[in-house]
Amino acid sequence: MCEIDEEFIRDPFNLHSLNEKFTKEKLKGCIKLILTPQQPSEEDLNDEAFLELNQDASDLYSVLHARYILSPRGLAKVY
Repeated sequence: MCEIDEEFIRDPFNLHSLNEKFTKEKLKGCIKLILTPQQPSEEDLNDEAFLELNQDASDLYSVLHARYILSPRGLAKVY
């Protein structure tokens, strides 16, 4: 996997049609979690809601990664 550019993640066009899997609030939370530079605390790792959000964020990142590597910038990075 290559790292996705932050502006690609923030671009609403790249989030198109994800509302079938993610609610608007959940999508915002996942994006915030993906873009935060902080590591989860021990308390976070014991919180069921955080773990669910973390799994959703991982799923979202996978979808965005698949879209990103097909973009011109993503292809250049992979190359």
